[in-house]
Amino acid sequence: MSEPTSKQPVTPPTPTRIRWLVFGLACTTSWFLYLHRYSWGVIKPTVKVTYGFSDSQLGWLDSAFNASYAIFQIPGGLLGDLLGPAMVLPVIIFGWSICVVATGVVSHGWSFAAVRTLFGLAQAGAYSNLSKVTQIWFPLSVRTTVQGLVGSFSGRAGGASAALLVGSLLVGWLGMPWQQAMFWLAGAGCLFAGVFRLLFYDNPMLHPWVNQAECSLIGTGESLHQPVDEIKTCFDRSPRAILNISFLMLHAFASAGADMLYLYWIPLFLQESKGFNSIEMGIFASLPLWGGAAGGAFAGFLNDLLIRVKGKRFARTAVGFTGKLSASLLVLVSFSLEDGRWAMITLAAAKFLTDWSLPTVWGTITDIAGPAAGRVFGTVNMSGSIGAFFAGPVLGNIKEHFGWSKLFHTVSATYVFSALCWIVIDATQTVIVVTKYSPKRYTD
Repeated sequence: MSEPTSKQPVTPPTPTRIRWLVFGLACTTSWFLYLHRYSWGVIKPTVKVTYGFSDSQLGWLDSAFNASYAIFQIPGGLLGDLLGPAMVLPVIIFGWSICVVATGVVSHGWSFAAVRTLFGLAQAGAYSNLSKVTQIWFPLSVRTTVQGLVGSFSGRAGGASAALLVGSLLVGWLGMPWQQAMFWLAGAGCLFAGVFRLLFYDNPMLHPWVNQAECSLIGTGESLHQPVDEIKTCFDRSPRAILNISFLMLHAFASAGADMLYLYWIPLFLQESKGFNSIEMGIFASLPLWGGAAGGAFAGFLNDLLIRVKGKRFARTAVGFTGKLSASLLVLVSFSLEDGRWAMITLAAAKFLTDWSLPTVWGTITDIAGPAAGRVFGTVNMSGSIGAFFAGPVLGNIKEHFGWSKLFHTVSATYVFSALCWIVIDATQTVIVVTKYSPKRYTD
């Protein structure tokens, strides 16, 4: 007779870790987005001298990008909601990379404006689709942390890398013409677009490398992750919802406009006002962007911690308000410093504080938007792009007619306004109503 065997406990399967592959793809997308976008600010002083553009004309070229970037925010978010990021993101990464090549080919004002316009159109849907990626692939407990690392840290790191790669390395140390540097950046972007298309899926449940344990960990019980036949939504027209989305848009308008200081004017400021050469400019112009990268990453952890302790409303408002208000003071301090190196270190601290509102905004949008996160993100980002559009000629004219001092004071005042918006913004007030939801039915 055989001995009776004891029943062995069943060990639950270990979750796969494909969500972190997705995290890497999202971070790299954000890095390329800002690497390519901020390269314009690095080559701007050379373009100004080579083609004889005035500060006002350069401001309008800045705004050519921001105009199309604003107009196509909602269509880009809608495409993400309808077709999914797996289809939309590789196409737009490839498209904006081609525009980077074109920047090194054109040689006249109108052709620069046309390329800048197409560049803005191509990049418009990127962050609304990345917002959906983080919403779908990561549970709420770590979502804001992930959004901070994707949207703020990786993006700002890409912007900082533009100053280092283009200004210091390719143009400065290697002596490469800026046009050739643009070709190298664009080629890397096109290659990554293909990698993204091969590896990313819109739903964890459909990815061949994801097991059920990882799906459960991500939170596939949420309706957002379940395959559906039909889902219809509309904007909530209640006064509280309208007030909520309106002040979120006003915050984006002011914040993005003020941030044009770092994107388009700091390299020129260092060369004209502080006498830096290309290598020095590339190194020190990157400092504020590294500060912004660190601020966004830190704020993601801070948001998630405060949500657990104090709730969403307090966490989002406290982080957004204190960051913008503190940054406004540091912008003023930075301009008062004679040494350009210390001015950039102070601006790095300012960017650390202002950019910790970025994951706060991303988190707020996914809090209040539900399945329409792409469209709501596009709406808010459109408002920010409009602010950036007006900031181009406004900051250009202020600098040309009143000098650097007034430009820095304008940026500081704009940050104060964006801070005040957080008093009204409520992360617990949804702005989307689901009018129809039909889950997919399977038949044997």
